[in-house]
Amino acid sequence: MLASPDLDILNACRTLFGFDSDVSIDFLLTLKPHIVKTAFRKKAKETHPDLFTAHDPRVRKEQTEQFRVVNEAYEIMRKYCELRDRGRVPAPRRAAASTPSFRVDETGWLYRGTVPERRLEIGRFLYYRGSIPYHILINALAWQMRQRPPVGTIAKQWGWLNDGTIRAILSHRGQPHLFGERALQLGYLSSHQARILLAYQRTLQKRLGRYFVEHGHLSHDEMERLAAELRRHNARYPFPSSFPKQESH
Repeated sequence: MLASPDLDILNACRTLFGFDSDVSIDFLLTLKPHIVKTAFRKKAKETHPDLFTAHDPRVRKEQTEQFRVVNEAYEIMRKYCELRDRGRVPAPRRAAASTPSFRVDETGWLYRGTVPERRLEIGRFLYYRGSIPYHILINALAWQMRQRPPVGTIAKQWGWLNDGTIRAILSHRGQPHLFGERALQLGYLSSHQARILLAYQRTLQKRLGRYFVEHGHLSHDEMERLAAELRRHNARYPFPSSFPKQESH
């Protein structure tokens, strides 16, 4: 872990404490584990999918994604505090707002490290490329999720699930949180069916790049140039063979 706060820690802090929070070096040095847990519990109460079972499916799937992000942020901060208190993390240097991994401007925290050497989707590529700040990426993903129908709705239309099986999947407690993986675990869908559903769902959603252009974050020409750059980047890495992750049900 870098001597200056790394990207994951900053993003996790802002997820738990808010994007307007002052995540300074002093904050990280004095942050107590019980404060992290309190912030997590507050966010969990606000975002837990079980609190939104009576809401519109689009609201439920957006909350599912937000809850996943909150859980990931808590794990990052819990491990950071544990390693810091055991002396396994170098004490952060007190420095200017900008660091080797990110910088601050009026739009928020912008990444300026190296682009990860793996396949990336357009949103994360733009983020790691330093073209958009983290909170804009999250807004764009939430926007995209609202554009596509839930996996359960598609499966019902195709006759693979019914209202009873969908309720059973949604009411299933514990891990995993994602609808498709729960359906697999409970035996309501085969792996082949889940892959087809996810692939079809993705054909129905709007391209993420539209969000950045329509909301004025990038021009059309910039988006085209960066999309071409992403294609060249991904051409260097094979497709993963693992089960594709979904962000909602």
